Amino acid sequence: MIKDLGFSNLDGNNFRNVSKGCLLRSILIIVLGGVINHHSLPGQIADPEGKIQILECIEVDSVPADFPVSFAFLHYENWQFIGYYNQHRSLSIASRKDSDKKWNYKILPTQVGWDSHNRIVMSIDRDHCVHVSGNMHNDSMIYFKTEVPYDISTFTRVFPLVSVEDELSSTYPKFIKNARQQLIYSYRKGGSGKGVTISNIYDEETKSFSRLTDHPLFDGLGEMIAYANGPRLGPDQLFHVVWLWRDTPGCETNHDLSYARSPDLVSWETMNGTRIGLPITPQSNQCTVDAVPVRGGAINGNTDLFFVGIHPMIAYLKYDSMGKSQIYVSRVIENQWISHQVSNWNYRWDFSGPGSIEFKIRIQDCMVTPEGQIEIKYQHIKRGRGVLIID
Repeated sequence: MIKDLGFSNLDGNNFRNVSKGCLLRSILIIVLGGVINHHSLPGQIADPEGKIQILECIEVDSVPADFPVSFAFLHYENWQFIGYYNQHRSLSIASRKDSDKKWNYKILPTQVGWDSHNRIVMSIDRDHCVHVSGNMHNDSMIYFKTEVPYDISTFTRVFPLVSVEDELSSTYPKFIKNARQQLIYSYRKGGSGKGVTISNIYDEETKSFSRLTDHPLFDGLGEMIAYANGPRLGPDQLFHVVWLWRDTPGCETNHDLSYARSPDLVSWETMNGTRIGLPITPQSNQCTVDAVPVRGGAINGNTDLFFVGIHPMIAYLKYDSMGKSQIYVSRVIENQWISHQVSNWNYRWDFSGPGSIEFKIRIQDCMVTPEGQIEIKYQHIKRGRGVLIID
Protein backbone atom coordinates (compact mmCIF):
# COMPACT_ATOMS: atom_id res chain seq x y z
CA MET A 1 0.00 0.00 0.00
CA ILE A 2 1.22 3.50 -0.86
CA LYS A 3 -0.15 6.81 0.33
CA ASP A 4 0.89 10.12 -1.24
CA LEU A 5 0.44 13.00 1.20
CA GLY A 6 1.01 16.44 -0.36
CA PHE A 7 1.75 19.11 2.25
CA SER A 8 1.38 22.28 0.18
CA ASN A 9 1.34 23.66 -3.33
CA LEU A 10 4.37 25.67 -4.38
CA ASP A 11 4.78 27.79 -7.44
CA GLY A 12 7.98 27.58 -9.47
CA ASN A 13 9.63 30.57 -7.84
CA ASN A 14 9.11 29.28 -4.32
CA PHE A 15 10.23 25.81 -5.34
CA ARG A 16 13.68 27.06 -6.23
CA ASN A 17 14.31 28.12 -2.62
CA VAL A 18 16.42 30.98 -3.93
CA SER A 19 15.96 34.70 -3.33
CA LYS A 20 17.90 36.51 -6.02
CA GLY A 21 19.64 39.76 -5.20
CA CYS A 22 19.28 39.54 -1.42
CA LEU A 23 21.18 38.23 1.59
CA LEU A 24 19.75 35.77 4.08
CA ARG A 25 21.35 35.36 7.47
CA SER A 26 22.82 31.98 8.24
CA ILE A 27 21.61 30.98 11.68
CA LEU A 28 22.97 28.15 13.76
CA ILE A 29 19.95 26.53 15.39
CA ILE A 30 20.53 24.45 18.49
CA VAL A 31 17.81 21.80 18.85
CA LEU A 32 17.10 19.02 21.30
CA GLY A 33 19.24 16.06 20.33
CA GLY A 34 21.38 17.85 17.75
CA VAL A 35 22.41 20.92 15.81
CA ILE A 36 21.04 22.19 12.50
CA ASN A 37 22.86 24.69 10.28
CA HIS A 38 19.90 26.45 8.71
CA HIS A 39 20.17 29.00 5.90
CA SER A 40 16.88 30.84 6.13
CA LEU A 41 15.01 33.28 8.25
CA PRO A 42 13.45 32.27 11.58
CA GLY A 43 10.00 30.77 11.19
CA GLN A 44 10.83 28.96 7.94
CA ILE A 45 11.87 25.64 9.47
CA ALA A 46 10.20 22.62 7.85
CA ASP A 47 8.85 20.67 10.82
CA PRO A 48 5.33 19.49 9.91
CA GLU A 49 5.08 17.11 12.88
CA GLY A 50 6.21 19.66 15.46
CA LYS A 51 9.01 17.46 16.84
CA ILE A 52 11.76 20.11 16.78
CA GLN A 53 12.10 22.29 19.85
CA ILE A 54 14.37 25.31 19.40
CA LEU A 55 16.44 26.06 22.47
CA GLU A 56 18.51 28.93 21.15
CA CYS A 57 19.28 30.82 17.91
CA ILE A 58 22.78 32.21 17.49
CA GLU A 59 23.61 34.41 14.51
CA VAL A 60 26.73 33.38 12.63
CA ASP A 61 27.14 35.63 9.58
CA SER A 62 25.44 36.92 6.41
CA VAL A 63 25.68 34.78 3.29
CA PRO A 64 24.66 35.11 -0.38
CA ALA A 65 21.29 33.64 -1.27
CA ASP A 66 21.23 34.03 -5.06
CA PHE A 67 22.32 30.42 -5.67
CA PRO A 68 22.12 27.20 -3.64
CA VAL A 69 25.40 25.61 -2.51
CA SER A 70 26.13 23.18 0.31
CA PHE A 71 27.83 24.53 3.44
CA ALA A 72 29.55 22.35 6.06
CA PHE A 73 28.96 21.87 9.78
CA LEU A 74 31.23 19.90 12.11
CA HIS A 75 30.65 19.18 15.80
CA TYR A 76 33.59 17.44 17.47
CA GLU A 77 33.92 16.97 21.23
CA ASN A 78 33.04 20.43 22.58
CA TRP A 79 33.85 22.38 19.39
CA GLN A 80 31.64 23.58 16.55
CA PHE A 81 32.90 24.55 13.08
CA ILE A 82 30.95 25.98 10.13
CA GLY A 83 32.31 26.29 6.60
CA TYR A 84 30.40 28.74 4.39
CA TYR A 85 30.67 31.55 1.82
CA ASN A 86 30.26 34.97 3.44
CA GLN A 87 28.44 37.94 1.92
CA HIS A 88 31.57 38.75 -0.12
CA ARG A 89 31.57 35.14 -1.41
CA SER A 90 34.81 34.28 0.38
CA LEU A 91 35.25 30.79 1.82
CA SER A 92 34.95 31.34 5.57
CA ILE A 93 35.24 29.23 8.70
CA ALA A 94 33.50 30.06 11.98
CA SER A 95 34.35 28.18 15.17
CA ARG A 96 33.48 28.22 18.85
CA LYS A 97 33.28 25.99 21.88
CA ASP A 98 29.79 24.84 22.85
CA SER A 99 29.87 27.06 25.91
CA ASP A 100 30.90 30.22 24.03
CA LYS A 101 28.53 32.82 22.59
CA LYS A 102 31.16 34.45 20.41
CA TRP A 103 32.34 32.99 17.11
CA ASN A 104 35.92 33.03 15.84
CA TYR A 105 36.32 33.66 12.12
CA LYS A 106 38.87 32.85 9.45
CA ILE A 107 38.50 34.00 5.83
CA LEU A 108 40.35 31.78 3.37
CA PRO A 109 41.83 33.08 0.09
CA THR A 110 39.26 31.77 -2.39
CA GLN A 111 35.92 33.16 -3.61
CA VAL A 112 32.92 31.43 -5.14
CA GLY A 113 31.00 32.63 -8.18
CA TRP A 114 27.45 31.35 -8.78
CA ASP A 115 28.11 27.63 -9.10
CA SER A 116 26.13 25.13 -7.04
CA HIS A 117 28.80 22.47 -7.66
CA ASN A 118 31.23 24.32 -5.37
CA ARG A 119 30.16 22.67 -2.13
CA ILE A 120 32.20 22.86 1.07
CA VAL A 121 33.26 19.77 3.04
CA MET A 122 35.03 19.64 6.38
CA SER A 123 36.44 17.03 8.75
CA ILE A 124 38.91 16.58 11.60
CA ASP A 125 41.85 14.17 11.85
CA ARG A 126 43.03 12.08 14.79
CA ASP A 127 45.37 14.90 15.87
CA HIS A 128 42.33 17.22 16.08
CA CYS A 129 43.43 19.38 13.15
CA VAL A 130 40.61 20.68 10.93
CA HIS A 131 40.57 19.96 7.18
CA VAL A 132 38.37 21.86 4.71
CA SER A 133 37.98 21.70 0.93
CA GLY A 134 35.61 23.26 -1.57
CA ASN A 135 34.97 25.89 -4.24
CA MET A 136 36.02 23.53 -7.01
CA HIS A 137 34.34 22.74 -10.30
CA ASN A 138 37.01 21.40 -12.63
CA ASP A 139 39.52 23.60 -10.79
CA SER A 140 42.91 23.09 -9.18
CA MET A 141 42.62 21.46 -5.78
CA ILE A 142 41.54 23.85 -3.01
CA TYR A 143 42.40 22.32 0.35
CA PHE A 144 43.27 23.83 3.74
CA LYS A 145 44.38 22.29 7.05
CA THR A 146 45.04 23.81 10.48
CA GLU A 147 48.56 23.52 11.83
CA VAL A 148 47.32 23.62 15.43
CA PRO A 149 44.46 21.46 16.76
CA TYR A 150 41.08 23.28 16.69
CA ASP A 151 42.76 26.63 15.85
CA ILE A 152 41.24 27.99 12.64
CA SER A 153 43.69 30.92 12.63
CA THR A 154 46.40 28.41 11.61
CA PHE A 155 44.76 27.25 8.36
CA THR A 156 47.32 26.78 5.56
CA ARG A 157 46.76 25.63 2.01
CA VAL A 158 47.90 22.14 1.04
CA PHE A 159 48.80 21.60 -2.62
CA PRO A 160 49.40 19.14 -4.02
CA LEU A 161 47.97 16.47 -1.76
CA VAL A 162 49.64 13.70 -3.75
CA SER A 163 50.12 14.58 -7.44
CA VAL A 164 49.91 17.95 -9.20
CA GLU A 165 48.91 16.24 -12.44
CA ASP A 166 45.92 14.57 -10.79
CA GLU A 167 44.75 17.71 -8.98
CA LEU A 168 44.45 20.33 -11.72
CA SER A 169 40.81 19.53 -12.54
CA SER A 170 39.00 18.69 -9.28
CA THR A 171 35.30 18.52 -8.35
CA TYR A 172 33.04 16.93 -5.70
CA PRO A 173 35.29 16.74 -2.61
CA LYS A 174 34.25 14.29 0.10
CA PHE A 175 35.58 13.20 3.51
CA ILE A 176 35.09 9.69 4.92
CA LYS A 177 36.44 7.98 8.07
CA ASN A 178 37.40 4.30 7.97
CA ALA A 179 37.09 1.84 10.87
CA ARG A 180 40.35 3.15 12.39
CA GLN A 181 39.03 6.71 12.11
CA GLN A 182 41.66 7.54 9.50
CA LEU A 183 40.72 10.48 7.31
CA ILE A 184 40.01 9.63 3.67
CA TYR A 185 39.48 12.34 1.06
CA SER A 186 38.00 11.65 -2.36
CA TYR A 187 37.33 13.82 -5.40
CA ARG A 188 36.62 13.61 -9.10
CA LYS A 189 39.52 14.16 -11.47
CA GLY A 190 38.39 15.41 -14.88
CA GLY A 191 35.16 16.73 -16.26
CA SER A 192 31.59 15.52 -16.47
CA GLY A 193 31.38 12.62 -18.88
CA LYS A 194 35.12 11.95 -18.67
CA GLY A 195 36.83 11.42 -15.36
CA VAL A 196 37.86 9.18 -12.47
CA THR A 197 37.20 9.12 -8.70
CA ILE A 198 40.40 9.27 -6.64
CA SER A 199 40.70 8.54 -2.90
CA ASN A 200 43.60 9.63 -0.66
CA ILE A 201 44.30 8.66 2.96
CA TYR A 202 45.89 11.00 5.54
CA ASP A 203 48.78 9.99 7.83
CA GLU A 204 49.05 12.05 11.03
CA GLU A 205 52.66 10.96 11.67
CA THR A 206 54.00 12.22 8.33
CA LYS A 207 51.27 14.87 7.98
CA SER A 208 50.82 13.83 4.37
CA PHE A 209 48.42 12.06 2.01
CA SER A 210 48.94 8.94 -0.09
CA ARG A 211 46.69 6.96 -2.43
CA LEU A 212 44.16 4.76 -0.64
CA THR A 213 44.16 2.31 -3.57
CA ASP A 214 46.42 1.79 -6.55
CA HIS A 215 43.50 2.32 -8.91
CA PRO A 216 40.62 4.83 -8.80
CA LEU A 217 37.29 3.72 -7.34
CA PHE A 218 35.47 4.69 -10.57
CA ASP A 219 36.88 5.06 -14.06
CA GLY A 220 34.60 5.91 -16.99
CA LEU A 221 37.29 4.76 -19.46
CA GLY A 222 37.18 8.12 -21.21
CA GLU A 223 33.55 7.59 -22.16
CA MET A 224 31.56 8.55 -19.05
CA ILE A 225 31.73 9.42 -15.35
CA ALA A 226 30.18 7.94 -12.20
CA TYR A 227 27.99 10.29 -10.11
CA ALA A 228 27.94 8.66 -6.68
CA ASN A 229 25.86 8.88 -3.52
CA GLY A 230 28.30 7.73 -0.80
CA PRO A 231 30.27 5.76 0.17
CA ARG A 232 28.52 5.85 3.53
CA LEU A 233 28.71 3.56 6.55
CA GLY A 234 25.62 1.39 6.99
CA PRO A 235 24.17 -0.24 10.10
CA ASP A 236 25.93 -3.47 9.03
CA GLN A 237 29.32 -1.66 9.43
CA LEU A 238 29.91 -1.90 5.68
CA PHE A 239 30.40 1.05 3.35
CA HIS A 240 27.72 1.35 0.66
CA VAL A 241 27.79 3.42 -2.53
CA VAL A 242 25.16 4.03 -5.23
CA TRP A 243 25.86 5.76 -8.53
CA LEU A 244 24.63 6.65 -12.00
CA TRP A 245 26.86 6.64 -15.05
CA ARG A 246 26.72 9.79 -17.19
CA ASP A 247 27.99 10.06 -20.75
CA THR A 248 28.33 13.81 -21.32
CA PRO A 249 27.96 17.13 -19.44
CA GLY A 250 24.26 16.94 -20.39
CA CYS A 251 22.31 15.67 -17.36
CA GLU A 252 19.88 13.78 -19.62
CA THR A 253 22.67 11.25 -20.34
CA ASN A 254 22.54 9.70 -16.85
CA HIS A 255 21.92 5.95 -16.99
CA ASP A 256 22.37 2.56 -15.27
CA LEU A 257 21.74 2.87 -11.54
CA SER A 258 24.45 0.81 -9.80
CA TYR A 259 25.58 -0.33 -6.33
CA ALA A 260 28.63 -1.72 -4.48
CA ARG A 261 29.71 -2.26 -0.86
CA SER A 262 33.00 -2.58 1.02
CA PRO A 263 34.27 -3.41 4.51
CA ASP A 264 37.26 -1.06 4.26
CA LEU A 265 36.86 1.21 1.19
CA VAL A 266 39.63 -0.82 -0.48
CA SER A 267 38.05 -4.15 -1.48
CA TRP A 268 34.59 -4.01 -3.07
CA GLU A 269 31.79 -6.46 -3.83
CA THR A 270 28.23 -6.68 -5.12
CA MET A 271 25.18 -7.20 -2.91
CA ASN A 272 25.48 -10.97 -3.31
CA GLY A 273 29.19 -10.98 -2.37
CA THR A 274 30.75 -11.14 -5.84
CA ARG A 275 34.18 -9.49 -5.75
CA ILE A 276 34.60 -6.34 -7.85
CA GLY A 277 38.06 -5.38 -9.04
CA LEU A 278 39.12 -1.72 -9.14
CA PRO A 279 38.55 0.48 -10.90
CA ILE A 280 34.80 0.01 -11.25
CA THR A 281 34.03 0.76 -14.88
CA PRO A 282 31.00 0.79 -17.22
CA GLN A 283 31.93 -2.82 -17.97
CA SER A 284 31.26 -3.82 -14.34
CA ASN A 285 27.76 -5.00 -15.23
CA GLN A 286 27.43 -7.04 -12.05
CA CYS A 287 26.94 -3.74 -10.19
CA THR A 288 23.80 -2.74 -12.10
CA VAL A 289 20.66 -2.23 -10.02
CA ASP A 290 18.38 -0.87 -12.76
CA ALA A 291 19.53 -0.54 -16.36
CA VAL A 292 17.88 2.87 -16.86
CA PRO A 293 18.73 4.00 -20.41
CA VAL A 294 20.12 7.37 -21.46
CA ARG A 295 17.25 9.92 -21.39
CA GLY A 296 15.33 7.51 -19.19
CA GLY A 297 14.49 10.08 -16.52
CA ALA A 298 17.25 9.27 -14.01
CA ILE A 299 19.42 12.14 -12.80
CA ASN A 300 22.40 12.41 -10.45
CA GLY A 301 21.66 14.13 -7.16
CA ASN A 302 18.25 12.45 -7.01
CA THR A 303 19.06 9.03 -5.60
CA ASP A 304 18.78 8.21 -1.90
CA LEU A 305 20.35 5.20 -0.18
CA PHE A 306 18.63 4.13 3.04
CA PHE A 307 18.27 1.01 5.17
CA VAL A 308 15.49 -1.21 6.46
CA GLY A 309 17.27 -2.86 9.37
CA ILE A 310 20.63 -3.73 7.83
CA HIS A 311 19.21 -4.09 4.33
CA PRO A 312 19.99 -1.30 1.82
CA MET A 313 17.25 0.19 -0.32
CA ILE A 314 17.53 2.81 -3.06
CA ALA A 315 14.99 5.49 -4.00
CA TYR A 316 15.49 7.12 -7.39
CA LEU A 317 13.71 8.86 -10.24
CA LYS A 318 13.05 7.58 -13.76
CA TYR A 319 10.33 7.63 -16.42
CA ASP A 320 7.54 5.06 -16.30
CA SER A 321 6.17 3.20 -19.33
CA MET A 322 4.09 6.29 -20.23
CA GLY A 323 7.10 8.61 -20.07
CA LYS A 324 6.06 10.24 -16.77
CA SER A 325 8.54 10.98 -13.96
CA GLN A 326 8.10 8.59 -11.03
CA ILE A 327 9.90 7.59 -7.87
CA TYR A 328 11.05 3.98 -7.73
CA VAL A 329 12.44 1.97 -4.82
CA SER A 330 14.79 -0.96 -5.34
CA ARG A 331 15.57 -3.70 -2.82
CA VAL A 332 17.30 -7.08 -2.88
CA ILE A 333 15.15 -10.23 -3.09
CA GLU A 334 16.95 -13.58 -3.42
CA ASN A 335 20.24 -11.85 -4.30
CA GLN A 336 18.68 -9.75 -7.06
CA TRP A 337 17.73 -6.08 -7.12
CA ILE A 338 13.98 -5.69 -7.65
CA SER A 339 12.49 -2.25 -8.37
CA HIS A 340 8.98 -1.02 -7.55
CA GLN A 341 7.23 2.14 -8.76
CA VAL A 342 5.93 3.98 -5.68
CA SER A 343 4.48 7.19 -7.14
CA ASN A 344 1.72 7.68 -9.70
CA TRP A 345 2.15 11.19 -11.06
CA ASN A 346 0.93 12.62 -14.35
CA TYR A 347 3.93 14.84 -15.03
CA ARG A 348 7.14 14.50 -17.03
CA TRP A 349 10.22 16.43 -15.94
CA ASP A 350 12.03 16.66 -19.26
CA PHE A 351 15.46 17.86 -18.08
CA SER A 352 18.57 18.37 -20.19
CA GLY A 353 21.75 20.37 -20.46
CA PRO A 354 24.98 20.94 -18.52
CA GLY A 355 25.73 22.87 -15.33
CA SER A 356 23.36 23.67 -12.49
CA ILE A 357 19.70 23.09 -13.36
CA GLU A 358 16.45 23.65 -11.50
CA PHE A 359 15.25 20.42 -9.90
CA LYS A 360 11.51 20.20 -10.59
CA ILE A 361 11.25 16.94 -8.65
CA ARG A 362 13.56 16.15 -5.75
CA ILE A 363 13.76 13.16 -3.44
CA GLN A 364 14.53 14.86 -0.15
CA ASP A 365 14.76 12.16 2.49
CA CYS A 366 13.93 8.49 3.02
CA MET A 367 13.47 6.84 6.38
CA VAL A 368 11.79 3.94 8.13
CA THR A 369 9.32 4.84 10.88
CA PRO A 370 9.10 2.97 14.22
CA GLU A 371 5.93 1.38 12.82
CA GLY A 372 7.94 -0.16 9.98
CA GLN A 373 6.63 2.08 7.19
CA ILE A 374 8.89 3.70 4.61
CA GLU A 375 8.57 7.49 4.27
CA ILE A 376 9.91 9.23 1.19
CA LYS A 377 9.78 13.02 1.37
CA TYR A 378 9.79 14.90 -1.91
CA GLN A 379 9.39 18.27 -3.62
CA HIS A 380 7.40 18.42 -6.84
CA ILE A 381 6.92 21.42 -9.11
CA LYS A 382 3.21 20.62 -9.50
CA ARG A 383 2.38 18.93 -6.19
CA GLY A 384 4.57 20.89 -3.78
CA ARG A 385 6.10 19.26 -0.73
CA GLY A 386 4.81 15.85 0.23
CA VAL A 387 5.59 12.40 1.53
CA LEU A 388 5.01 8.90 0.18
CA ILE A 389 4.14 6.40 2.90
CA ILE A 390 4.82 2.78 1.90
CA ASP A 391 4.12 -0.38 3.88
